[in-house]
Amino acid sequence: MAGSSDGLPLSQRKRDIFFVVSFSFFAFSSFFSDSWHALGLLEGDAFWSRANRWYAEVAQDYFFMAEHEFVRVNTGISGLVYGPFYLLLVYAFIKGKNWIRPMALVYVGAMLHGCTEFLIYEYWIGPPPGNPLVFWAFNGPYWIIPFLLGVRMWQPNPFS
Repeated sequence: MAGSSDGLPLSQRKRDIFFVVSFSFFAFSSFFSDSWHALGLLEGDAFWSRANRWYAEVAQDYFFMAEHEFVRVNTGISGLVYGPFYLLLVYAFIKGKNWIRPMALVYVGAMLHGCTEFLIYEYWIGPPPGNPLVFWAFNGPYWIIPFLLGVRMWQPNPFS
């Protein structure tokens, strides 16, 4: 019998597959993009170094490549704090664990604040991205999906 923190199985919550896929990708991105940037590993011929530089070139995101301390701190938090939390979110969504709700709501607030602050710095300290469509295609989901998570976690027992 399911415990009080358990909800419906994922097979009965088909829409939650979107969150499982999204947060799986976010974890991957945190570990292999943000962590590399935070640790100053963008130079050299390593695959993830080249991938980060490719993004910066295509998006013309010179602020990202300028090695601002704020950006390094931001990507460090993403890689070392949010990355592991994304894995916890994936587990909770797959298993229908209602205990994730308070932590998820804290994450929503922190992520919306952090992304908004990052975007303000990106555009005001600049230079702003030269290719905004590519920039927003890569960065927009990190604002939109946490907002959707907040909507999803609004009910006291979101998986029931």
